[in-house]
Amino acid sequence: MKKLTIASTVLAALSLAACSSNQGLEKIDSDFASLDNDSDGFISKTEADDDSIWQHFSNIDTNMDNQISRNEYDAYMQLNAGKVATDSEVSESAFKADIAKFDKIENDFKSLDNDSNGFISVTEADDDDISNHFGYMDRNKDKQVSKKEFNSYIQKHGDSVAEDDALEQFKNS
Repeated sequence: MKKLTIASTVLAALSLAACSSNQGLEKIDSDFASLDNDSDGFISKTEADDDSIWQHFSNIDTNMDNQISRNEYDAYMQLNAGKVATDSEVSESAFKADIAKFDKIENDFKSLDNDSNGFISVTEADDDDISNHFGYMDRNKDKQVSKKEFNSYIQKHGDSVAEDDALEQFKNS
């Protein structure tokens, strides 16, 4: 038990030292996806060497395998919010990681609004396979997505969340 306590104390001290050593370092100005050039789920030293993340690499790579995983990146960004990136950059990076797992929205609002009442309901979202996006779109949390909420979501996140038909509908509205 003493060994575990000592190991925990040492780890905490190292973490605090790593965090305090961020002073004077350039802020990370890119999200994980844009740094992961080969889309393999890791940021290698080669991918990091031409970006501001390079200065932070050894602090982020906690398992010292010479690559940064999504979990290592997110943990570092959250632990150091405001020091190495703004809170909104940390949130945006986490959001992009979430939506990367979702199927893109294929259809425009009109075709998703099956009953033509001006809203996409939870049932309609499930029927049309946009249920993963639904909670992000439903800004006022009324359990339905208006055309304004739909268009706002598409406008803000563009082709990260939508395919051609949805993007085209937004451009024409």
